[in-house]
Amino acid sequence: MAYGNSVNSVNKEIFVKEKDGVKAPAGFHYMPSGRLMSDADHIAVHGYTERKITSFNIDTRDILNGGETRNFNVQGNQGAIFSLEIYDNTGKYYNFYTKTWSTTKAMLSKKSISGAYTGSIKFDALPDSSLKTYTVNLYAETVYNIKTSHTSYAEIRNADNSINVNKSTGSNSSVLTKIMYQDALKTLKLSCVAPSLYDLSGDAVNGATSSSNRIVIDGDATDSNIVQVGDKVVTTGIASAVHALVTKINPDGDNVNEIEISVSDSASNDAPIQFTPPFNGMTPHDDDSDTGAVSSSISSGNSAVIPFSVVIEPLAGRTFNVSRIPTTSDLCAYTTVTFGSAALAIEGEDTSSSTYYRWPITNIANLTQGMILDSARTGTGVNTTTPAFISNYTTTVTRDVLKEGEYDNYVDSTTVNDVFVSGVDSYGNDVTTVDRNGRTTAQAGNIVFNTQQADALKSDSGVRIFAYGQEGIEALTGVKVELNINSMAYSGSTNPIRAAASTTTSGAVSSSTTIGLTDVGGVSQGMTVSGVGINAAVVNPAVVSKSTDDGAGNIVVSAAQTLESGQTLYFHGGSSNITIRGTLKVSNMAISDVDIFFDVERFLTAI
Repeated sequence: MAYGNSVNSVNKEIFVKEKDGVKAPAGFHYMPSGRLMSDADHIAVHGYTERKITSFNIDTRDILNGGETRNFNVQGNQGAIFSLEIYDNTGKYYNFYTKTWSTTKAMLSKKSISGAYTGSIKFDALPDSSLKTYTVNLYAETVYNIKTSHTSYAEIRNADNSINVNKSTGSNSSVLTKIMYQDALKTLKLSCVAPSLYDLSGDAVNGATSSSNRIVIDGDATDSNIVQVGDKVVTTGIASAVHALVTKINPDGDNVNEIEISVSDSASNDAPIQFTPPFNGMTPHDDDSDTGAVSSSISSGNSAVIPFSVVIEPLAGRTFNVSRIPTTSDLCAYTTVTFGSAALAIEGEDTSSSTYYRWPITNIANLTQGMILDSARTGTGVNTTTPAFISNYTTTVTRDVLKEGEYDNYVDSTTVNDVFVSGVDSYGNDVTTVDRNGRTTAQAGNIVFNTQQADALKSDSGVRIFAYGQEGIEALTGVKVELNINSMAYSGSTNPIRAAASTTTSGAVSSSTTIGLTDVGGVSQGMTVSGVGINAAVVNPAVVSKSTDDGAGNIVVSAAQTLESGQTLYFHGGSSNITIRGTLKVSNMAISDVDIFFDVERFLTAI
């Protein structure tokens, strides 16, 4: 046989360069008759045998920091010929035969496809924190009368109009290129955040009080940005160690500037008054404290299952109670935005109170509907009106349409959209920046909230936008997370329902609601009390108040008790710490560090 691969017509067969052990001279091949013929003459008469490379399959996500072996697959017509070259940004080439990297140029040269060609590349561990770039070139080769080409080029562009070489397919030239990266390990931190009940707020006392559980302040106490029920109160006359909590706002319904506190004390006129929310001082929290948080190192673009044990502790004098077991929906991430110098009123919007739905911001990248506006009462959220989230704006109108019936005419009322504004709108602004994977990172535009925001929000910077749950976190960060809780326990207990703190009485009690304790640190308002001597006729007497944050002090309970000195009492429904154990499944780790938070306000109470 004169040709190596038989096909339908002689001019489409592959040259045979050796017959009966005798090699043809350079530039010649054997004909079926056994005669020699010039390669050039044959091609001039019969042309080339055309072959196509139809696909090149290789996973282009970032290579593991510690190195890995990655497979590839080249598919095409029978007999198509290719070469494959890989080199990095340090000038090293991959040798497919020795499976090593060196500065000596090397490639997988002129391989024939028989249906598909499969192989692998061994990537070494990254020696330092530098980003390494790998260029992968697949060449369509012409060998003798076999002319190989790539399938037609199908270009994919990023949002900024740059070409995404890894998503594009085929090539209009002889080379098809892919780019791969190997980066330093990225950190995923699992911590906690209390978006609305962490930041301190304050006002001033309006009128001195003496041994009273009522305080009047200058500001409107019904303004949740000033004070809320559950805040601890500190002012001149009320020492910081006194555990005075706000129990009511406008207690008598006749003064919106008045608050009620859990213990009677004194306050000086015009003195600054500080309100400490229930979760202030907790650990871990956002970037304030990593104590109790969990950090894991993951290669960008890759996946991991992270076992974790997050220990959450309250500020001294507070305790935690579990309202339910958290789920993936209680996880969040956030970004910060800068608002434009003026709101952008929507057609027909009522702005008489100088409040607006639509706001320009400097960067809308990766924001979506449902993401939640910063609810901090001071600092980053001082000018926000919450609760509020990003939402489409829609108004409707009812229109009467005259319709013709078989025997008479009638009016049909139809409700249609009148004004529609997207919750996230580029407003004609181009994408200005994408990352190396083509993900948008910068684009000016507008966002619309479901609640009008005050004009004071204009020009504010560092305002947080929170994304919740698997879908929201993936939209904001690119990372997919899935939470699995194995256990959740109070301090010293494996059962979050029956946890208990214990302490002893510091003196005898005779038919009184006031009980002296050697340590009130693990005791909080609302906890139930049990122990030998607790009045069995009163079911679950509860703590009404305590006199100090921790150490020796008095508590007031909901029913009078008679107790001996040194008697042990047990307090249920709270703990000085909560431990959450489980696993976090992470997919497609970002190319930068990512912080994921438990929103503790959704499943804990602090008292």
